[in-house]
Amino acid sequence: MIMQANRTNRSVEEIIVCEQQRNSGDGCEQRHAVRATDRGNTLIEMLIVIVLMGMVVTAVLVGIRVTILASSTDRDHAAAFAWLQAGSDAIYNRPRIPCTADGTGRVQAMTQYDAAVKTVPPPPIWNGKGSIRVTNVQYLGRAGVDNDFSWSPTFCFEGGTFVDSPLYTQRVIIEVTLPNAASVQTLEMVKSK
Repeated sequence: MIMQANRTNRSVEEIIVCEQQRNSGDGCEQRHAVRATDRGNTLIEMLIVIVLMGMVVTAVLVGIRVTILASSTDRDHAAAFAWLQAGSDAIYNRPRIPCTADGTGRVQAMTQYDAAVKTVPPPPIWNGKGSIRVTNVQYLGRAGVDNDFSWSPTFCFEGGTFVDSPLYTQRVIIEVTLPNAASVQTLEMVKSK
């Protein structure tokens, strides 16, 4: 029996066994023997590989979707903040509406400041959707001589014996609702003379 080894591929080693037939004398009969480690894959092994690859592909697709949604949300929040800033600039460019002891000054201030912010167009990426409005106007003051200063819609020291002063400040709260109504952004600004 004569054995010859022939390497035709790095991953598969083919062993050629040449055996002279004793009775016929026809030369060599060649048989191909395959190594025991190269028997192929079973169905279970293939299913496990397919499931693992499916899990990896699913995880990648979910990651891409989350990235796109986060980018869109971040873009909407940046646009809302820019709209709030433009609204506060519109209020800043309007004259300050003084408060009155009977409370009508606060109502006038909210109405006029709200009209000012509504002149600012929404961000172009929202296609005219979303809303902006003034939600509150408060005044800086204190309830008594010994109390700390704080913001309140009822403090009003203007008019009567008090002179108009640049120290009379107002806190104006502006609110933007995003087009999908999933988020509301607010900005507080201080307005004085």
